[in-house]
Amino acid sequence: MFETLFPLLLILLAFYAWHSALRSRELARAISQRLCSEARVQLLDQTVALQRVGFARGRDGRLHLRRRYRFELSTDGADRHQGNLELLDGELLSHSLPLPDTMPLPPTPGPAPMPYGSNVLPLRRH
Repeated sequence: MFETLFPLLLILLAFYAWHSALRSRELARAISQRLCSEARVQLLDQTVALQRVGFARGRDGRLHLRRRYRFELSTDGADRHQGNLELLDGELLSHSLPLPDTMPLPPTPGPAPMPYGSNVLPLRRH
């Protein structure tokens, strides 16, 4: 009895692992696209690549898969930089977008007018 169910269980386990990996990769691609659009850079090739898989404890104290993905981005369409992100059970743990220092920052709203007699000076970005 067990000899006939064992191959079926292995096939189902392999399918579950494959489906989980695909779902996680699509989530990582969507997150990297969002991060790049917020930073006003271009996600190149519209894809992410799995770099590392490991185990880490989640908020519930149990072990979960921790996946690290890398992707490439461009600031002006002619250069290539590598970014990465880490997911733990579908949740973004960390990310890195190595942007050059010469790239202009997105505009920030100006400081609110100071009340009369205030000794606080607003700091300005250069």
